[in-house]
Amino acid sequence: MGRRHSIAARKASWDAQKSQNYAKIGKIIQIAAKKGADPKMNPALELALSKAKQYNLPRDVMDKAILKWSGQLEGENLEEIFYEGYGPEGVALLIKALTSNTNRSAASIKQIMYKNGWTMWAIGSVAWQFKEQGVFVIDGISETVQDKGKTIEKVLPLNKEELEERAMELPISDIEIEENSAIIYSDKKDFSAVQEWLAQHHYHMAEADIQFIPENTVKLNEENTEKLYKLLDALEEDEDVDHVRHNLGN
Repeated sequence: MGRRHSIAARKASWDAQKSQNYAKIGKIIQIAAKKGADPKMNPALELALSKAKQYNLPRDVMDKAILKWSGQLEGENLEEIFYEGYGPEGVALLIKALTSNTNRSAASIKQIMYKNGWTMWAIGSVAWQFKEQGVFVIDGISETVQDKGKTIEKVLPLNKEELEERAMELPISDIEIEENSAIIYSDKKDFSAVQEWLAQHHYHMAEADIQFIPENTVKLNEENTEKLYKLLDALEEDEDVDHVRHNLGN
């Protein structure tokens, strides 16, 4: 009985997390679709749909999100808004929310920050420490094969030396080689070009996104590091929070 209960509890938790991810990505698509419902003409929407595929978001959910924002379906009037804050030892937080009620979001995020010993600051007090960059996590080479009459994708091991050499052709700002993967950074304006090149050369992108990267990082002691991660967990659980960036270093 105990084991069955444990499995059911884990499944319920996973289902809840999946539902939360679907809701958040749906909001991202709606915001992006404001600039046009055709992903070929709207890079922001193309990026949002790419992220949705990474999370296996059903096609009908994607289509509904696009229709809502393009005015073809009645839906919420979502806004993209940032909240900023500081914590122990000067660690900075940049919180991005997608919301239909800014008063609700501000009150909720402020309460979470206060409960965890952090404070919200005025707009602009933190954002200057971050730069928007394209981030690509490459974990292999994508290969399409036929298996029992079905077309499936296989991810072959990454040749890191070859990728590092070939990446010099690209308008990138940095590349980090890790044990089984590589992380490529580009300027925001070059995101689409780099993404297209990687796709054309069959590199498997575990992640492709535009993120706020800190210009400088700080270090925290063990106690404050634990407090930071506790706060991040609480913020990520908020329905309006899309993502949270911080400047904690390794």
